[in-house]
Amino acid sequence: MKNIVSMNYEMILALFFGLMLLLLIGASYNTSIATSSPGETAKIPLYYVSTRDPQNPTYEMVTGPKGYQNETYGNLNELKCQNETVVIFVHGWEESEDKVKERLNRVKLSLENNSFIHPLIGFSWRSDTTWFGAKFLAAENGPKFAKLVSDIKYECPGTDLRLLAHSLGARVVLSSLESLHENEPWNKNNFTIKSVDLLGAAVDDEEVSTNPQDILIDQTNWGTPKSDYGQAIETEVTNFTNSINSEDYILEPIPENPYPPFQIYPSFEADKALGQSGYQKNLYIPIFDIKKSLPKNYAEIDVQDQLPLNVDADGDRECDFGIPRTNICMITEIGDNHRGYLGYRNPDDNSIIINDGAINIVVDNWIDRTSTNTSPNLQ
Repeated sequence: MKNIVSMNYEMILALFFGLMLLLLIGASYNTSIATSSPGETAKIPLYYVSTRDPQNPTYEMVTGPKGYQNETYGNLNELKCQNETVVIFVHGWEESEDKVKERLNRVKLSLENNSFIHPLIGFSWRSDTTWFGAKFLAAENGPKFAKLVSDIKYECPGTDLRLLAHSLGARVVLSSLESLHENEPWNKNNFTIKSVDLLGAAVDDEEVSTNPQDILIDQTNWGTPKSDYGQAIETEVTNFTNSINSEDYILEPIPENPYPPFQIYPSFEADKALGQSGYQKNLYIPIFDIKKSLPKNYAEIDVQDQLPLNVDADGDRECDFGIPRTNICMITEIGDNHRGYLGYRNPDDNSIIINDGAINIVVDNWIDRTSTNTSPNLQ
């Protein structure tokens, strides 16, 4: 009788611990499924404005399922003021509006990947033209972009605006800051932009100066829309960050570029790009070194290692920068891919990104997860 009781007691204990183990395994399994379920992933509200209509002096809203892969854009008039943060993305020199919408969607995916779930607005400007035409159009779109920024700020004064610009989109944003700097109602309200982040900025390395002479003494600037945006940066922005990448194929000069005939920025501008080299430095001719003229809120972050050696950022199974009519891909090093700042798509499923490019660094900067974001040469 005693043995039977002992056996039953041992069996009960075994069953109890076995049941607990099953429950623990089950809970662990269910938790794993829940965290990986795409249906429960928070989504960013997406909006889209365009200045592509030459008859429209400012901008127009695009709504409905008109985005990348039929993505739906919300009505900007319904943007609620309780959103404490709104991000506005400005694209660079692109060959079509379809490409622009793909870039915006990729930014959205990369922000979601970093759990930064706030309304995102895409600002589309007519960049599908020659480099020289696009450069002037970017500057001309500055006041139109400033109108969008001020409209949101007047409607929702407590909302923090974070501006994110890629490539030649940097000129749109810089031009808008100059426009806001000269906007009396904006300044009377003491409005400011929470942050500006430039990725692969296709503007000259002296254009962040607060001193107009830094622009005037450079003969390559004559007859161009280039300007000293430093005073506007310092006055209208709380945090201004320029992400630099010395290996950026589109921006890097000879001799770093292995295919000199196909370099883009140095060939067109005969100068160094802000996104490649950072602010203008010159150890031998001090007059050309603008360090003392930098805005007090200017910072640089090196993001080269955030752009892996992946030749296909948009997931179309083609090299993003290849020599025409050849099989030669010009992306050969970490940091080369100018389109990689916004993230990299999975070529087998374009709705998924496999790497968020430099967007994680941007988000870290926004939410102060990093201990420092300033280049050593600014210390």
